[in-house]
Amino acid sequence: MVSIYMALQGLGANKLRSFLTMLGIIIGVGAVIIAIAIGQGSRQAVAESLQRLGTNVMTAIPGQQRRGNVGFGFGSVNTMKLKDAEAILKGCPSIARVTPAVNRSAQVKYANKNTNTNVQGTGEDYPVINNHYIAKGRYFNVQDVRGLKRVAVLGSTTAKDLFDRQSPLNKRIQVSGTPFTVIGVLKEKGGMGFRNPDDGVYVPVTTAMRRLFGMENIQSVTCQARSAGLMRRAQSEVEKVLMKQHNITNKDEADFFIFNQADLMDAQNEQQDTFSKLITYLAIVSLMVGGIGIMNIMLVSVTERTREIGVRKAIGAKRRNILSQFLLEAMFLSLVGGLLGVAFGISGASFVGKANNWKIILSPQTIIMAFSFSAIVGIFFGFYPAFKASKLNPIDALRYE
Repeated sequence: MVSIYMALQGLGANKLRSFLTMLGIIIGVGAVIIAIAIGQGSRQAVAESLQRLGTNVMTAIPGQQRRGNVGFGFGSVNTMKLKDAEAILKGCPSIARVTPAVNRSAQVKYANKNTNTNVQGTGEDYPVINNHYIAKGRYFNVQDVRGLKRVAVLGSTTAKDLFDRQSPLNKRIQVSGTPFTVIGVLKEKGGMGFRNPDDGVYVPVTTAMRRLFGMENIQSVTCQARSAGLMRRAQSEVEKVLMKQHNITNKDEADFFIFNQADLMDAQNEQQDTFSKLITYLAIVSLMVGGIGIMNIMLVSVTERTREIGVRKAIGAKRRNILSQFLLEAMFLSLVGGLLGVAFGISGASFVGKANNWKIILSPQTIIMAFSFSAIVGIFFGFYPAFKASKLNPIDALRYE
């Protein structure tokens, strides 16, 4: 208790200096909390964004034509057919659903209103694969696809543009001059980069190919694996089926490319980890600088209070008493600085999130880790000055001017 009292008294004698000493710890702890909160929030935001594209999804698209060392971009060669999608569903045990797709921009009209939007031809499993579910009515079924039915499902934005507050169900619209009956409206999903699934018209893929666009080939096949753990196996199965369908024996000559959601997520997470580590390392450096500041001030304090130490030793104070007093002073500086740093980190993370519209995740583990590290810094950098004070010879200390 005496050591605690003496430590508090020593720090209270120079309040401004004590606060300035704590600044390094405050900034370091706060920076660690803010950096990790941003990193974790960013990781979750990326995961949620990918989930909006669909769950356990991979997409096969046409490959690229090459002449020598010159590539003409994905889609420059297209040999993908509707039968490829059927073959994938039949020949890939790890695949639960597939949806072939084509899309083009087209003029869509209802009464005196019209809009230029993206018309997508899809299979009947599109809503489940892409997590884009029906709000009103229904999505077209396998009979509609096989029968080339002229039925359409509207994205929420397109429905509002054409019908405002009216119900679009069972109304007839014109898509590039061809009449379609609206059978459903999709839930609002939100834009995803350059593409907004809410601004679109969805029709059976066969109808789009034969009645609207005059196409023989499809532009993509989106596949849904039965589980996240089967994504790699599913991709391998899809590659084998497509190579067999296209009579390709060398994988390097494949005329298609597969985008795997798991690969995309891994790449995004790797980028986020790199960013988070960089910021965290900078924050740790700030904490170390704060610890050096504590050591520097404690050494100055020991020098200034040399006679006080000599008097205390002369009247019976032992080395452990002196050691514990100065070590407690260093710990108080780091612990109080850590608490203020936690407050700074929480408020700073919230401010950064709101100011930039970023997702922020503040976890108790992060706060505890940052605070604990500040205590370790205080003990580590405070030990040497405390040890130096405890070793002072009382006779020499009393003579010190």
